Amino acid sequence: MADSMLLQDMYFTTPEMKRIFGDRNRIQKQMDCEAALADAEAELGIIPRAMADEIMRCSNVDLIDFEALQADFVRTGHPFVPVVHAYKKICQDQAGEYVHWGATTQDILDTGTTLQLKEAFTLLMKRFECLYEVTADAAYRYKDLVMVGRTNGQQALPITFGYKIAVWGFEIRENIDRLHECSRRAFRGQLAGAVGTMASFGTQGLAVQERFLQKLGLSVPPIAWSVSRHHYAELMNDLALMAATMGKMGTEIYALQKSEIGEVEEAQGKGSVGSSTMPHKRNPFRAMELSTNARLARGCAATLMDCLELEHERDPRGASAEIPLFTQICSLVHASVERAIGLVEHLTVYPAHMQRNLGCLHGLIFSEAIMMHLGRSVGCQTAHAIVHELSMKAFQEECNLGELLKWDPRVQPYLSSDDIDAIMKPERYIGLAPLFAERLKQQKDAYFSSLKSR
Repeated sequence: MADSMLLQDMYFTTPEMKRIFGDRNRIQKQMDCEAALADAEAELGIIPRAMADEIMRCSNVDLIDFEALQADFVRTGHPFVPVVHAYKKICQDQAGEYVHWGATTQDILDTGTTLQLKEAFTLLMKRFECLYEVTADAAYRYKDLVMVGRTNGQQALPITFGYKIAVWGFEIRENIDRLHECSRRAFRGQLAGAVGTMASFGTQGLAVQERFLQKLGLSVPPIAWSVSRHHYAELMNDLALMAATMGKMGTEIYALQKSEIGEVEEAQGKGSVGSSTMPHKRNPFRAMELSTNARLARGCAATLMDCLELEHERDPRGASAEIPLFTQICSLVHASVERAIGLVEHLTVYPAHMQRNLGCLHGLIFSEAIMMHLGRSVGCQTAHAIVHELSMKAFQEECNLGELLKWDPRVQPYLSSDDIDAIMKPERYIGLAPLFAERLKQQKDAYFSSLKSR
């Protein structure tokens, strides 16, 4: 489906991710590696400076004949040698003979892939930060909007809508922090030769590696990681966690948009159609897509964990599986974050429906509040037994809990009718819900203030 002309940009990927993981950018990143390698080796006197300059001049994907390159891939059956062959065609003065000096295929493929991932990561983090900002702002906007909180799928106690959104916001922030931490390990390059010992560079191996990776803006690993690819798995699992957070947001909007609840609704664009046969339907398609993409991303991340058990000093089976998985995870997550930002920014909220739902259980959502007040006089367990008995009666007979309480001789000595009416006001039993929404906004403001000061 990611290759579907009709559906790919609607659900599973974005134009930006198609470019980042497309053939031209992949080859360009590999050529960037060859240019950096030649430059580093020329600085250390390993290859002639003139040859390095020519390699750097020719490290432009636009100079490659892609039809010839594709044919060479088919002919050789090799994942990188055709690029080396292409250099020999476009370089002058025998400079092509100095391309790839001392490196092995996986050095360039791994480092090129890391450059692609770093580019994707930069794009994703900007959009994650945008989602964090709009979510925190929404939480603050609705910090005092009272609604029903639900546990185990049932009405529980009053909360505020801002509190619900704040739960999403704090989770988004933790995912952002986790990704920042992971990035310090994830973007390391590779230059170690055939089995990781740098034998082909002689005594200058470490110097070549350091200069090569410095030019590419990547960190230097402590040892070759051809068969130690945990940093990739960590990054992809962290992205899958962000996808899961957005999936949870979508699932919640999906639930709250149900006809029987109707408290929120994703924006219905002009011309949007919910059903081919039921004209009245207003389906939460965008919310559903967040959940779907999260499941797909988690599946890909789990598969990457299976790619960590590799043999000997090089085992390309893991790397071969990574490329399509990286592409899919990054594409799914980017598609989701764009969808999530729009959902939060344009979410339709129905306060009247929230108010209606607060009263649909005839006061049962105040059972804990009543129990806590009554318990001060008769003890918590005794109060629980009394309120539970009356609550079950109110539920079964569909009558108001407050009226039963007012007429119960076990309650009358301790709580007056006015006391009960005051206790059973939703806005008086939301605890610190607004505070958490305010705390999220403060956290968000501090985060973006720190970004400006960097």
